[in-house]
Amino acid sequence: MIRIVKDVMTRPSVTFYEDDSLQQCLQTFVEKDLDGALVFNYLDELVGALTVKDLLKGLFFQRKTIREVMTAPGEVLNEDDRIESVIHYTGEIHPVKNGSNELIGCITHKQLIEVYSELTQEKLSLMDAIFNSAHNGIMSIDEKGYITSINPAAERMAGTTAEKAIGQYITNVVATPGLLEVLKTGKPYSAKYQVGKRKYISNRTPIIRGGKVVGAVGVFQDISEIEFVSAELSSVKNILHELDIVLESSYDAILITDDQGNIIKANHSFLRILGLEYIPKCYESLVGDTFESSIVSAVLANQQTVTVMERNKKNQNLLMITGTPVIDMEGKVYRVVITIQNVTEIDNLRRELDEARRHLSQLQGEKNSSHHLIATSPGMKRVIQMVEQIAKVDSTVLILGESGVGKEEISKLIHQYSDRKDKPFVKVNCGAIPEQLLESELFGYEQGAFTGANKGGKTGLFESANKGTIFLDEIGELPLMLQVKLLRVLQEKEITRVGGVKPRKIDVRIIAATNRDLKELVEKGEFRKDLYYRLNVVPIHVPPLRERVEDIPLLLGMFQQRFSQQYGIEKFFSPKAVQALIHYRWPGNVRELANVVERLIVMTAGPTIEWKDVKMVLEEEAIGDENSFVYVSGIMPLKEAIDEVEKQLLTKALRMYKNTRRTAEILKVDQSTIVRKLKKYRGGTIGSEMDMLNH
Repeated sequence: MIRIVKDVMTRPSVTFYEDDSLQQCLQTFVEKDLDGALVFNYLDELVGALTVKDLLKGLFFQRKTIREVMTAPGEVLNEDDRIESVIHYTGEIHPVKNGSNELIGCITHKQLIEVYSELTQEKLSLMDAIFNSAHNGIMSIDEKGYITSINPAAERMAGTTAEKAIGQYITNVVATPGLLEVLKTGKPYSAKYQVGKRKYISNRTPIIRGGKVVGAVGVFQDISEIEFVSAELSSVKNILHELDIVLESSYDAILITDDQGNIIKANHSFLRILGLEYIPKCYESLVGDTFESSIVSAVLANQQTVTVMERNKKNQNLLMITGTPVIDMEGKVYRVVITIQNVTEIDNLRRELDEARRHLSQLQGEKNSSHHLIATSPGMKRVIQMVEQIAKVDSTVLILGESGVGKEEISKLIHQYSDRKDKPFVKVNCGAIPEQLLESELFGYEQGAFTGANKGGKTGLFESANKGTIFLDEIGELPLMLQVKLLRVLQEKEITRVGGVKPRKIDVRIIAATNRDLKELVEKGEFRKDLYYRLNVVPIHVPPLRERVEDIPLLLGMFQQRFSQQYGIEKFFSPKAVQALIHYRWPGNVRELANVVERLIVMTAGPTIEWKDVKMVLEEEAIGDENSFVYVSGIMPLKEAIDEVEKQLLTKALRMYKNTRRTAEILKVDQSTIVRKLKKYRGGTIGSEMDMLNH
């Protein structure tokens, strides 16, 4: 969890001088995808720093050189500084020096914040794991006496579940209201108490924030066996027997081996979890029949704690096996402590806790927000703010954005916030209705208007939306003939049915949406200019998903919960899987994200959706898209990264163009180069593509 500046900093690939032109600098920033850079004088002395914001500001005010817009750099950092120790430093760009006081790069404040956020999340995850894995019961209440958290051990002690306990008044769950006394006095204390035949010791402590008691936490330990043994044995035997009790009372398998893998001690949970009838003499004897590999060998090889996930070959239970070395005074491993957990059982407890948390989060969300749109990114927050502002007036709204960004959801939100929310909301897809039927669908028709017309005529969608809102999706597909009639609706607030002569007054708010460039359609003569200006009264641009990556984790959680409930399949995303989804470019936006999550929930075999599962689905999504992306997983040696990109490009090109000649033309290299690369990377996916070409 320790990160230093050297892990994050940017090593300069180009040098900027104070007399460089801003226009040239802008081109370099774009080509190198820079957020900022250090500035030097003609003596190669550091004289300033330049950010994208400074650059754009200078260009706006027509400045010529970097000297006119650069700012002072932030504090100088050492490459071995820990991120936690420098996060409070001010300044947008910090120079970085090595131990020889040489300037080797720079780091932006944004980079510091992102890494610090990752470290904080890792610490929170660790604390959550400790809380749920603690043998002692832990329970907390708020200042009013209502339970706010309870771990699995406390659930067993209280004979309840987190789902039932959280949110309940403490005396409705446990018989001893000692935590309430802590709220009153604000002082910690320890006490023994008895429930039935069981004896417990409780350490109760106030939770203080800002000098005020805002809750209390209690740590409970079942000491029934300890009390019984202490009455008969000496203090030394007491300690030894207590260790045995802790070992045997653990629901997880615990065993201790020497450095040769010989089992010194093991609890009965070891037999239960592995389905064994007796404890073997050596752990290595389990390799092959029960396990694929030896955790003892892995610990000895790495000289540190090792955790692996394996399936028990006998009962197919998924197990998490952790081996921890015990090191003597000479630095050698002489014992290995192994814990084996049944992940399925732990996941059941975790899901109960997650369900309770999701329920509380949902209730809190409903309390604080009247809509369900994910809006964490600045772009979406601006959209929601604009929606709330314009919803109360009846101005015509034009929603712009790529396909799948959620334009219909925005239109529904405008209607929901408006004074027309109790009136009809009618959606019309102008591109889905045949042109010959669209006019009668929109405006209705009179009796006898055409052959096959219903007796008595038909009410159109505009009349159906009277007093409410009509949403005209894909407005760019509206035929020119109907654009004239729509313009009349906007200007005169009236419609005329097909076959009719008498106009009918209507009171309807119009919201239009399109993923096309209406200005370009106007220039081509495919869309009326006057209608465009009538529709474009209040434009709202919904950003694509690739520009609101902050929303992706929340959208993932929402879709994960939705499809898990829909199909009755509980699945979770690993951190690497989430990162892969965040870094994908999402050409189909939110609609594509929902489709991918649904496919992963349904198709992934295990309880956890891993990076390889996401990679496979995203590659399938990218087939047929000439702009489909390639990527590498995390930091790796540059040569390996180049090889990985080459393999992905060759695989995608071969799938699309089926032969090496066309592939070479697209990649702009000689055909012989393609053949040589194919031989180099023969095997795996690219080998399958070669086999396909050979047949």
